[in-house]
Amino acid sequence: MHYFFREDSEISRVIYKTDSLNERLITRVDTNGQKLVALTFDDGPDPLYTPAILEILKNYQLQATFFVVGENAQAYPELLIRMIEAGHEVENHTYTHPDLSRASHLKIEAEIERNDQVIYKITGTKAQFFRPPKKLFRRETIAIAEAKGYKTVLWSICVENSRAATPLKMAKRVIKSAKPGMIILAHDGRLNRNKTVAALPLIIKEYQKLGYRFVTLEELLNHKAE
Repeated sequence: MHYFFREDSEISRVIYKTDSLNERLITRVDTNGQKLVALTFDDGPDPLYTPAILEILKNYQLQATFFVVGENAQAYPELLIRMIEAGHEVENHTYTHPDLSRASHLKIEAEIERNDQVIYKITGTKAQFFRPPKKLFRRETIAIAEAKGYKTVLWSICVENSRAATPLKMAKRVIKSAKPGMIILAHDGRLNRNKTVAALPLIIKEYQKLGYRFVTLEELLNHKAE
């Protein structure tokens, strides 16, 4: 039996049988109560939104994790360099942002490998986390990513949501869901992300008031409770 579910404003289907695969998908980290959360961004870099987001992160002195699309990274390599220089992580979101639930084995491999090469060529760093576009994948997708040394990371909550039409409503929804070890997803490309840019400071300020610290995915996983 296959399972399908929809989440947030992006098309979201996960295709798998209920077994050990669930344990291989990172959606949240048990930090043993430590108020740590990871802010992650998909679909960039995009010169319309990524620079503004980088400025917001700089103003609040926090690091985030960017899951970049390879063809965008090739078009705007200077934005990846800015990410790395600011202490952010750059991770793999495929090369062309395809539907990996329908892609062949060779296509999945090529999408991951080509972006891997792009990221390394621009930044000199090896990506360690993989996120399938729009949460569209099947069991084989995760196995291929793992074979290439990647941990597959999804998310706990997405900033963009069809039920939250304004930046304030977007922010309130994410703030209301605050829990230690959360992985927050936002987007810095592909669609109009002006509302996301406006919502980010609201989310960051309130989380910080609540005593949370924003960290990269690597740091979040380093605090995983044994």
